[in-house]
Amino acid sequence: MRYKRIKILYVEDEKNVREMLARFISRFCGELYVGENGEEGLALYSKHKVDIVISDIKMPKMNGIEMVETIKKKNQRQLVIFTTAHIDSEYLFRAVELQVDGYIAKPVDFDKLKFRIEKCINEIESKKAAEQLKESEEKFRKISQTAQMGIFIYKEKFVYVNSAMCNILGYSEEEMLNMEPWTIVPQEIQEKFKKIAFRRIAGDYFPATYSDILLVRKDATEITVRIGADTIPQDGGYAGLGTVIDITDILHIQNRLKQLAQAIEQMDEMVRISDKEGYIMYVNEALTRYTGYKKSELIGKSNKIFKSGEHSDSFYQKMYETIHKRKSFQATFVNAKKNGEHYHEDQIISPILNEESGEIEYFVSTSKDVTEHVQMQEKMKVLATTDLLTGIKNRYSMNQHITNEMNRIKRYGSSFALMMLDIDFFKKVNDTYGHDVGDYILKEFSTIVEKTIRDTDVFARWGGEEFLVLAPGENTKGAKALAEKIRKNVYEYDFNTVGNITISIGLSVCNSFSDKEKLLKNIDDALYEAKENGRNRVVFYKCTCAEAC
Repeated sequence: MRYKRIKILYVEDEKNVREMLARFISRFCGELYVGENGEEGLALYSKHKVDIVISDIKMPKMNGIEMVETIKKKNQRQLVIFTTAHIDSEYLFRAVELQVDGYIAKPVDFDKLKFRIEKCINEIESKKAAEQLKESEEKFRKISQTAQMGIFIYKEKFVYVNSAMCNILGYSEEEMLNMEPWTIVPQEIQEKFKKIAFRRIAGDYFPATYSDILLVRKDATEITVRIGADTIPQDGGYAGLGTVIDITDILHIQNRLKQLAQAIEQMDEMVRISDKEGYIMYVNEALTRYTGYKKSELIGKSNKIFKSGEHSDSFYQKMYETIHKRKSFQATFVNAKKNGEHYHEDQIISPILNEESGEIEYFVSTSKDVTEHVQMQEKMKVLATTDLLTGIKNRYSMNQHITNEMNRIKRYGSSFALMMLDIDFFKKVNDTYGHDVGDYILKEFSTIVEKTIRDTDVFARWGGEEFLVLAPGENTKGAKALAEKIRKNVYEYDFNTVGNITISIGLSVCNSFSDKEKLLKNIDDALYEAKENGRNRVVFYKCTCAEAC
């Protein structure tokens, strides 16, 4: 389905891919802008106000991550979908930080791309519906604040009209004071109106009436008014007194609000209204559909019915303090459905105030289910920090852990051990038995090490057949013992076809060292020494620098 109001920017450096996907993406939008690299994409974005950005990551001149970082500085809420053939840890991690709305691997699955685009479009349409609702509410408020009542007194002709009455009908005061009162109603009811007018002039009292009728303006247009009439004494006789309120716009707004109320029932966002004590007064259809509750099961119940137990007391305390200060509170809640299933809900809670007293009357909550988005972000975090073959942490993640551990010991003292493990003659294994056997050994080796080290230790694949173990709080004696235990457990393990293998380990202990690169070189030198001295051994690097490490 094509959405003519939607504008999409698509950036891709590979010509064949760009032409193929551009044809596919054009099905969903009214305007499509296509760029060949990040710089060109950024120029198109600055020129055109687009709804969705779809981009490759690795491109010349400026990559997709850099382009989107610049875009997000201009518009934090810009919807972005990445398509890429590269699952690079650093790029994935940066994509997570940018909170992108989709990450699709190449070759692109058209159904997945269609799903992501339509999900973004639904979010855009829902936002526009909410803005229209807000606009209509503001218009209604303005009309109610500025509405004026027309007042008139008549005998055979009008004897008094106020300025509001003149404004309502479009006549000047002089013109109206020369008019017969029944001439302001449509032709077909003038006779009936005239009879009632003469009864009042004659002094006939009957109950004051309020009714909605049509009046004819000077320009011959008809308006709907709410009119009230009564008989009053006037100059020794009687006259008719009338009040008029133009309700044409009010009726129009009421009809519009009915339509918008129906739209709220049909929109995908969840809406609930609660009293100032937190008891539910209204929920829309989307909320019942997502949570599994019936409306009858929620109306009159406390909002605590959705609590999942995932949030701390301080989280709710901050929420209550914010909304009772008459401010809106926005956060991602982990709430519970009727069946107990937890879901993530991006929610805004706003207090609605009494116009006269300024006191809180009730709270309006609007939200959307972002469970899938949160799960996607979590998966991307795992991809960004995990070695795909072995399932342990990767080089990117280990670098972060080493930096954090160095910062910790500089602040609090203590020490940590860092060791580099290398499988001896691994190239020979690959050449002799093939890469499938080599992959098997890497995975089995990783399992052995994970079972040997402590829960607090960090184990990562550094590259190829090299691995690192970081042991927080460990001293020299303990580090040597742990390294020997790892070496011995690997040596004694039977790797099926290959039989036994050996490993070499370079080890150092840090207690105040601040140069990460120097520390890594130390254990690399120790590993080299272990290799040179016959392999299947642990070599400890004793620091000789000015700083103790």
